[in-house]
Amino acid sequence: MTNSHNQETDQVAIRTEQQALQKAGGLHWFHWLVVCLSLLLTLGVWQYSRLQVQDKIENRFEREADQVITLISERLQKYEDALWAGVATISSHKGSIDNQQWQAFATELHLPAKYKGINGIGVIHNVQADKLNSYLQEQRQLRPNYAIHPQHNNDYLLPITYIEPAKDNLAAVGLDVAHEANRLNAALKARDSGQAQITGPIILVQDAEKTPGFLFYAPFYTDLQNDDLSARRNNFAGMVYAPFVVHKLMRGTLEKSRRQVGISISDNGDYLYDENTANETDFDPEPLFTKTYPIDVYGRQWQVNVWSTKAFRTETQNSQPTLILIGGIFIDTMLLSLFLLLSRANRRALLFAERMSESYQYKAQELQKSVVRLEASNEELAQFAFAASHDLQEPLRTLSNFSELLEEELADKEQSERVLLSVKFISEAAERMRNLVFGLMSYSRIGREPTLTQVNCNNLVADVIADLDAAIDHSNTNISIAKLPTISGFETELHMLFLNLISNALKFKKADTNLQIDIVCVDKGEDWCFTVSDNGIGIEAEYLDQIFMIFKRLHSQDVYPGSGIGLANCKKVINLHGGKIWVNSSLNKGSTFSFTIPKVITL
Repeated sequence: MTNSHNQETDQVAIRTEQQALQKAGGLHWFHWLVVCLSLLLTLGVWQYSRLQVQDKIENRFEREADQVITLISERLQKYEDALWAGVATISSHKGSIDNQQWQAFATELHLPAKYKGINGIGVIHNVQADKLNSYLQEQRQLRPNYAIHPQHNNDYLLPITYIEPAKDNLAAVGLDVAHEANRLNAALKARDSGQAQITGPIILVQDAEKTPGFLFYAPFYTDLQNDDLSARRNNFAGMVYAPFVVHKLMRGTLEKSRRQVGISISDNGDYLYDENTANETDFDPEPLFTKTYPIDVYGRQWQVNVWSTKAFRTETQNSQPTLILIGGIFIDTMLLSLFLLLSRANRRALLFAERMSESYQYKAQELQKSVVRLEASNEELAQFAFAASHDLQEPLRTLSNFSELLEEELADKEQSERVLLSVKFISEAAERMRNLVFGLMSYSRIGREPTLTQVNCNNLVADVIADLDAAIDHSNTNISIAKLPTISGFETELHMLFLNLISNALKFKKADTNLQIDIVCVDKGEDWCFTVSDNGIGIEAEYLDQIFMIFKRLHSQDVYPGSGIGLANCKKVINLHGGKIWVNSSLNKGSTFSFTIPKVITL
């Protein structure tokens, strides 16, 4: 009779375990949900990081481009100041200045040192037709070969009288800028406005390379009493001017070694300067960024095109998004692998359980054989899980070590702060995975080498409380313990059981409420019935039948950290003793975990 009862009990237990294994025997939707959410998080962080890096690179390009435009404007302003200094010098000589006086002025300017890119500085006189002979006679006193050229039919004579340094600009001496519309129109605009003006692109007569350049005019007048258009035209005496070869100007203004952008300058479609050639060593055929700036320059509008170079691409390379993506995918892969390993192990256990159940239906002897095979399979499964968890430790340790090396390696580099945030993300994820693996190893060890002994539960619970002393004091927790019996059981496993239940109560306490934990034991005849009660946050009714499943979590990692293995460990310990475990709970009121331990345990 007893044997029959035991067989029925075994059958019920087998069916219960079989149903549990069927539920846990494959990858469920929540496994895929965890993996998918983890992957989405990885992709989200990667995309955010990528956009942040892109914005930072773009802002750097904008700064470099703005700096180029600013330097061009500042340099032309400096040259304008030099022209007005010449105007002031002529005015100080009452409008009449000779070649030696102009030479002295130009020498004081220190053109090569202070005005890099300028070809020279000179004086253009407005010569009336009726005064041409006297003008030529005056200039030929010291320069017998002085002549105005070329001949033209325009109504204006605007010859270059002086220019320094003379030896570099001999071809320009005597050149009448009125012979050509571009030069003349800029001169007339300077005359009428009283402001500095530049010409459109021209080829300077003194430039042997015949590259684009321009003239820079600043007008001066004789006895200008009224500053109006009519007065300026009637009293226009000439201009102080400077010729520029643009590539020399750019070389002096924007040295390539100090910038990581290329530039080109055009005026009404005509290029003044262009670095967009394959001959440039730093030329990038597919630049990361390009931008065009229209700037008003002394009566003209220049189009300044700016683009990023190879050096810019190299300097702005950032591995942060890639590190995040690789690290996240690695962790996601490890997580999926872990789920697959557990699923495979559960399926194998289910297969053995089914075989055992089928054999039990025919004869007791076959049941015994099946039990033996199941025990062997469980041992193999435990060893497999332990070995798998142990083997997962090494790549995780490697990941953690490389994260620390990356932190040290990047500590002094420019983008180290951003990259260190990424490394921290990887390190924290690895640490969570290590905790998960450690929990799995603990789970696999339960019942591997059980030792049945007499356990004084009062002493055992006291040891557990001592282990949790710091956490108990920190949370202002009061623990009430009724007199507990001495029972027959597995001491190591029972210690783990009470440790998990009390730790669980400490973790899920209500904020701003002192935690109360009550531990009680009642004699139920054949069993001891223990209860561990708390006034914590409680559990929703729909989850009460799920909380003892491995990896089952009711809260996010950020709110309540943990591996989701603790209560699964409790169930496994109770199963090892041949008892039962359950929970009664009310949300925001607390939980009561109850379990039975048989007074007689059969190994």
